[in-house]
Amino acid sequence: MKKFTINSKTGYLIGVVLFIGIWFLLSLVIDERRMIFPDPISTIKQTITILSSSYVYKCMWKSISKLLIGFFISFLLALFFGVIGGNSSTLKKVFYPTISALKSIPTASLVFLFLVLVGAKNAPILMVILISFPILYEAVVGGIENMDQDVVNAMKLDSGNKLRNVIFVQIPLMFPYLLVGLASSFSLSFKIEIMAEILTGDTRGGLGSAILAAQKNDPTNMIPIFSYSLIAILLALLITIIFKILKKKLIKKI
Repeated sequence: MKKFTINSKTGYLIGVVLFIGIWFLLSLVIDERRMIFPDPISTIKQTITILSSSYVYKCMWKSISKLLIGFFISFLLALFFGVIGGNSSTLKKVFYPTISALKSIPTASLVFLFLVLVGAKNAPILMVILISFPILYEAVVGGIENMDQDVVNAMKLDSGNKLRNVIFVQIPLMFPYLLVGLASSFSLSFKIEIMAEILTGDTRGGLGSAILAAQKNDPTNMIPIFSYSLIAILLALLITIIFKILKKKLIKKI
């Protein structure tokens, strides 16, 4: 029997239509399209209106800039400790409890701790580091541990220059794994970063600040909140797609 298959673009389109359909049905069931659960048509119209103003782009830049700062710091930390853990099974076991703890800590409670320690402006950055570091660390370790055995044997023969092997051999070969970690952690970190902006009440910009301002401006109208959330979702999807394209290109070159 011939199997029915569809290409990836058609599959994504079907997924989007299904998502919007479920969203619309839920809005009909809840039947409070303004105060509780706006329908997709009202949300999309409001989103178009919001995107016509410069305010939302300033908010997007504020959120993305804090996200990138946190990601850059997390990337460097993950690369450093990941290379160490990937090359030493003993140190990997030493790092394991800390990595497990970072993955298990309730993030909402840490927002208030970081708010006291570093203030509302920097708390979202620390949250991004906290969320993304364990994922990126495991991606680096996984990339090193899954290297081709022939490459590993060649590196053992050239044991006199371990730093050069790490920089010019291990890091390029494990980079596709790191991109997977970046893609998988980005959306989660973005959500946590926006949540941190809301919980800290930071009014100096960001999509979280825009959501909080919309809620305070009219608590009975959820449409702007859904619209800002939709913008955040689209941003996260865009970056995820970029990571996937980069991963494919890197794999072809390697």
